[in-house]
Parts: sequence; structure tokens; C-alpha cells
Amino acid sequence: MKYHPLAALAGAFLLSLSAIAQNRTSSDVSPSFRGDVQKVVADFAHGFSSIRGRQLDHDPQTIEYASLVRPEGSKETSITQYSAHGKPVYSWQTVLLRTEDYADAAKKYKWAFGELKGMNVRYVVDQYTLEGKLDKPDESRNFASSELRLAHPPEPLRKLKVRVQLQYEMPEWKVSIMVFEQEKEDDEMAEHMD
Repeated sequence: MKYHPLAALAGAFLLSLSAIAQNRTSSDVSPSFRGDVQKVVADFAHGFSSIRGRQLDHDPQTIEYASLVRPEGSKETSITQYSAHGKPVYSWQTVLLRTEDYADAAKKYKWAFGELKGMNVRYVVDQYTLEGKLDKPDESRNFASSELRLAHPPEPLRKLKVRVQLQYEMPEWKVSIMVFEQEKEDDEMAEHMD
């Protein structure tokens, strides 16, 4: 068999095109869970405008939209708009798991919290880190909720909260994540209660 430099070059070219196509497909089709949630949190200050899809439902208090970012394996994902003090406020939510097996649900809940704690989020040119404490699940409580906030956030991200939740809804356990605006800081709320 004779060696043809042109055939070898054509083969190498086709092989590199194939590798590029595979890399592009795998990163576009199956982005990481953490990467998806980073996109959501990064768009929080803009009312999730770049990830808000078509309108799904509307009633006098809320408008529900499809989310263009849907973490891999999630069961349902949406963005809800409601009004607070005359301005639109948005929340993003996704259900990661529904199961009758508590052990599976608790494992997924702890995994999701672990993926999000310490996650860096870019806003303008700086990065901010999500911090929080795990609310340890306990089957007898039927509910666990862990909240994360950005450490030292800029003004537009001060009210941002990320909640990972495990909840029993007859007949199954549900694990979900919410990204939303907290109306008042905990210390502000305490002052108003005095």
C-alpha cells in the first residue's frame, strides 16, 4: 500500500471535524447542573429576561413562563412573575426529583445543596460565592429547606436567595430549587416585629 500525503491530510481533517462536532454537541446538549443554575442566578438582577420563555399560564396575581434553562434531569421548570409594591418580581423554580423513596430524595437534596454551596456567580466583572448551611433532612419532619445567599453581594443581588427544598407531598417526596427575591432581610423583619 502506497502512502498518499493528501489522503493522510484529508483523514486528519475529517477526524478533527468529527472531534469538534462531538465537543460542541456534548456541551450544548448536556450542560452541567451547576452551570445551568449559574446562568439562572446570573440573570436574577434582570428578572430572568434572557431565560424567560413563552407564557404558560396567567391569573390575576401571577404569570407563569417556561424557563429556557432547564437543569439536566429536572421534571418541571418555570419562572413566575408576581407584583410586589407595584413592580414585577420574578422567581425561578425547578423540580429535580419526585419519588416515593425517602432515601433517594434525601440523597438528591443533599447533592443539590452540595453542588450549589460555594458556587461562584459572575455579575458584571466580579464573582460572588453562594454560602449557606444545610438543613439536615429528617423523614419524621416531612420537610427540609436550605437557603443560600451570595457573600458580600452588590446592591442588585442583595435580595437574591436560593432555596433547596425537600418536601413530602402525598404520596411522594419532592426535591426542588428556587431562585427568588426575598422581600426583606431577616434582621429588617426582626426590627419590624419589635
